[in-house]
Amino acid sequence: MDIIVGQNLNKGERMLKKLSLAALIAMGGASFASATPLTEAIKNVNFGGYLRVRIYHESDKDYTAKWRTTALFKFSVPVSEELKFNTGYAFDWSIDSSGNKYNEAGNNGNGAPTTGAAPAPGNVKFFLQYSKDNLTALVGKIPVPTPITSTGVGETTGTGVLALYKVNPNLTIAAAGIDAMVGNDLYNPNGKNVYTAGVLFNQDNLSAEAWYFNVDDAIDSDIILRATYKMPENGLALHADFATAELDDKNVATGAKINADITGVKLDKTQTYFNVSATYAKDQVCAKLGYAQTGSDGGIVALDADSPIAAVLPTEQKSSIADTADTSAVYGKVGYSVDSKTKVFAAVSVIDASEDAGDKDYNEYLVGVKYKYTKKMNVYAYYSILDGDNGAKDDDNDEARVEFKYSF
Repeated sequence: MDIIVGQNLNKGERMLKKLSLAALIAMGGASFASATPLTEAIKNVNFGGYLRVRIYHESDKDYTAKWRTTALFKFSVPVSEELKFNTGYAFDWSIDSSGNKYNEAGNNGNGAPTTGAAPAPGNVKFFLQYSKDNLTALVGKIPVPTPITSTGVGETTGTGVLALYKVNPNLTIAAAGIDAMVGNDLYNPNGKNVYTAGVLFNQDNLSAEAWYFNVDDAIDSDIILRATYKMPENGLALHADFATAELDDKNVATGAKINADITGVKLDKTQTYFNVSATYAKDQVCAKLGYAQTGSDGGIVALDADSPIAAVLPTEQKSSIADTADTSAVYGKVGYSVDSKTKVFAAVSVIDASEDAGDKDYNEYLVGVKYKYTKKMNVYAYYSILDGDNGAKDDDNDEARVEFKYSF
């Protein structure tokens, strides 16, 4: 049956209209027929992440309570046996009892309130992952997991390339070139090129790694050494970190305020940092004891306070001294598994900065409990007391937090 689109069209025009309509119908049918069925499209997609709610109470802030809601979603889509697309989205938003809003997933490192009534996606990743034989390469907006950068919701991401090559079962080499890096709260390169190379060794009970970093117009060299030796028969493990870094004194002004915690840096000298610790875990008991110390000059050895080399303190309000000057920390933690679901623990950190470094002293004491509600749902609660002497004034704070986290 012919379809007539208008009474005043001549025969040729009517034929053209019929052909055009037929072509559109045919194209639509072909497109629908070539579309991948939903069940086929998603059956090989890996999906993971978590949902988390945190409730805080503070004693010395302008507010007495704070709610923080976090969601992390990760997808991995296989293209071929060697190639896959990976993407991840984080939503992280807080509000305190004074009405101040914080979008912590938006890399707002200074903690200042932000505007907006809803969480915005932050730390978005989207990259290709190629894996074949002993080579793995990431290209795009990638996670940057190194000893001086962060992981998790606030993890460091960068636009660039990261490659890992497994030389043999015990030795892996890594290299990366990043055009723009974001997500660090101690120092953000702010679009400056970042280059890194690393060597990772693992054999029997010994694991070790060495890294080199360079940041254009900011860090000439940042060298990181880490090692762990495990004695499983005794439940013991020994760990050591060492870092040394030189700033680019041609481009960073003397005495510049690099960030809120690093001021008056002596650029003609080298910042150093080391950390040593011993852990014990056997039966129902676990314990850790450690000591960390920084050099007298100050500077940048870690980009993020949550990075592996910096986040060594077992307390919550004070977690890093890595980029401070002439500061020491003694820390310890002990835990006991009441049953298969419940663990209680206590921790302490004693931080001491020299008079030249501001004469800041902090003692933090923490008690807490972790409860495994289900296989995927965990509850974590703690109470922390911070006794601080910030030069000429007290810097005390009590903090309580309850966290509910569902992983999938």
